Amino acid sequence: MKAIHFFSRITFAIIITFGFLCFAFAQDKPIKIPEKITLKDFSIHNLQVDSNSNALVLFDIGSTEFEGNTKGDFTLVYKETKRILIKNRNAFDFATVKIPIYMGGTKYEEEEFCDFQAATYNVENGQITETKLDKASLFKEKYNEYYNIKKFTFPNLKEGSIIEYKFTVKSPYYEHLRNWQFQDEYPTLWSQYQVTIPPMFNYIKQQKGNLKYTIDSISHIFKNYSIVDINNTRASEFYTVSGNATSAIWAIKEVPSIKKEEFCSSNKNYVSKISFNLYSIKFSDDYTKFIIKDWQKTTADILKLQGYQSLNDNNSWIKGELATIVSDNISQLDQAKKVFAYVRDNFSCTDHHTFKPSKEIKQTFKSKSGNVADINILLLAMLHNLGLKTDPVMLSTRNNGVAYEAMPILEEYNYVIARLMLDSTAYYLDASQNTLGFGKIPIECLNGTGRILNAKRPILVSLSADSTTEKSSTSVYIYNDSIQGSIGTISKNYGYYSSIDLREKIATEGEKGFAKEITKSYTSFINTSDLKIDSLKLYDEPLHIQYDLKLKFGEDDIVYLNPFLTEGIIKNPFAATDRMYPVEMPYTRNSLYLFTMEIPNGYTVDELPKSARANLNDTDGGMFEYLIGKNAEKIQLRCKLILNKTFYSAEDYSSLREFFSYIIKKETEQIVFKKIKQ
Repeated sequence: MKAIHFFSRITFAIIITFGFLCFAFAQDKPIKIPEKITLKDFSIHNLQVDSNSNALVLFDIGSTEFEGNTKGDFTLVYKETKRILIKNRNAFDFATVKIPIYMGGTKYEEEEFCDFQAATYNVENGQITETKLDKASLFKEKYNEYYNIKKFTFPNLKEGSIIEYKFTVKSPYYEHLRNWQFQDEYPTLWSQYQVTIPPMFNYIKQQKGNLKYTIDSISHIFKNYSIVDINNTRASEFYTVSGNATSAIWAIKEVPSIKKEEFCSSNKNYVSKISFNLYSIKFSDDYTKFIIKDWQKTTADILKLQGYQSLNDNNSWIKGELATIVSDNISQLDQAKKVFAYVRDNFSCTDHHTFKPSKEIKQTFKSKSGNVADINILLLAMLHNLGLKTDPVMLSTRNNGVAYEAMPILEEYNYVIARLMLDSTAYYLDASQNTLGFGKIPIECLNGTGRILNAKRPILVSLSADSTTEKSSTSVYIYNDSIQGSIGTISKNYGYYSSIDLREKIATEGEKGFAKEITKSYTSFINTSDLKIDSLKLYDEPLHIQYDLKLKFGEDDIVYLNPFLTEGIIKNPFAATDRMYPVEMPYTRNSLYLFTMEIPNGYTVDELPKSARANLNDTDGGMFEYLIGKNAEKIQLRCKLILNKTFYSAEDYSSLREFFSYIIKKETEQIVFKKIKQ
């Protein structure tokens, strides 16, 4: 239920099919034909959205309609017109436009790109000049196996230019009704999209974002669609399809630009947009074809794909390979750990953004490489051949956005991991990441839920960031040595995911380079030496490091020492004064800092920070505790920071920001030592 609740927080409206949308009355009239450019357009300035942007989208208008074609079917006709004021050269990149053109599918036919026009407008001697784009400057590039790109760059571009383009795309793929994104890199004065859909087509519509619609109107209009079917004898049959088509129009005025904010898993969850997925086609009163099936049928179809198809086969060749990896005299858990480590350490991942295998299991094994699905399906097959209960788990990563759970919209999924069940314990595994331990998955996969790919029970499983706590601790002990003065050790236990980052850092810099970096992080007042790193290659365990310290007090009468040394928070991660999107942490946090120091010989404590405690949202969100005290011989500090949640609403942002500001204030306070007069 948590994931469903989370999804409702990030959508503007619940997902419903077109047939049940409610009417809303427009506050402004939609734009039908854009007005011609005037001199006033070159000096437009809107304080609501355009305080200091490098460009301003004056309008972006799109529409999709269906029309009958000569192939006995329908054609989708998408049109778009966009006008942009380029205010300075920092927005010149925006003048290079890329338009995706779908190809492939079941018809193996590229969408038709036509009616293209583009021009740059400038003001010269008080007159508007137009420079049209030569159509020879329109290029086609291959993007991937499903899309080509139409690409062009505007000519005669200057600071203060207005650029405008329009085009039409005709498509036989009515399952690919184009989505509409109201927000862009730059603010938009008016964004509008209209669709008109014949009565036999039923789409699932998703509306995301929290911007208020200026127009949100649905109506029904009677339409005739003429369809011609030319058969093999070249004879033509004519059909007319009539009925109440659904006509919808949405518009938002004064649309702010997309804001990039730290601790946001994906802007895709919050950017205002409308997307469509074809749910069904009603061919007659007696026959409806469902394009999106239920989860059970969809899962069965996925498991028929290459790679998945042989997942649960008793492959004799796998059994032979397993004999060299595991022995029969160890537990099932230990067997699983050995197989996991073997796959992780001996196979390289070529693509981390798909749930579809690219090859059969045996090909993956021979090539020692594959995409994330190839590698984790091989892992599943090997575990299955040990007699263990396993299933693939399909999910959407954090960067990819939250997937709709009620219906299988497969375009929203981009990853697959493995689930192993031993007794009643579930272990989630990902062998495609070479520094992950057994039972761990990447932070990117902690995105709410995953879907078990089991044709009989395709259930949801929780992959919540709230279920993962990053525990860390640091212990500092400084004592007096009769010869060397104040010396000590610092011992750090990293959290699991921090350990992954640190392992990558050490792999890049080397242990000596990492040791030098530690030394540089201290002032000349403190020297470090004798770095020890524990569990560097033990990926199931978090990292532990330890090194020695030497403090040089010299002959100064007054010495200032921050008891956090280099471990305190010195920069607020929430520096902005306001927040548009919720704060999403990758995990909950529990960190402990312990500091013990013998008072240096010849000095006394002149000032000591005060103990304090602060709660975030009455302890529901977290707490910070700073306890410090001294006696005649030593100073002791115990500091604890706990964040109980990973999701903080935009309304909670100010309290979260103040909470961290308070932490920084306390963690930068210093102990003042004063030299004892002889």
